[in-house]
Amino acid sequence: MKLFNQSILAITTLGLATVSMAADSLANTKWQTYEDGKPKGTVQFTESGGVLSGKIIAGNTAKAKQYIGDTVITGLKPQGNGKYSRGRIINPVDGKSYGLACTLSKDEKTLKLTAYWGIAPVKWQTWKKK
Repeated sequence: MKLFNQSILAITTLGLATVSMAADSLANTKWQTYEDGKPKGTVQFTESGGVLSGKIIAGNTAKAKQYIGDTVITGLKPQGNGKYSRGRIINPVDGKSYGLACTLSKDEKTLKLTAYWGIAPVKWQTWKKK
């Protein structure tokens, strides 16, 4: 009986550890992107092996719709406290790639993105959760 109880305890502990390692707050979420203050498209985040990527899943304009299916964020890693870094963001229009860091608001309703060229920040956007 003691071995049975220890086995149940071990399985329960493993289950709780798995839950605590569950998907990141950005995983499987959708975000409205903006350009010049106007809705541009929708990006959905997915997670694999603790690394996040984002794909365009909808467009608000004819031009944006042509990029549906394009992966525009790769390699984004959670750093804790709603901060993410070491990612890449690709401008689907010209194919240029930039370093990426993000900050998720405490209420998880906005995501602030900063694109870098080398170590210099060059572009900023704020997305809203859908």
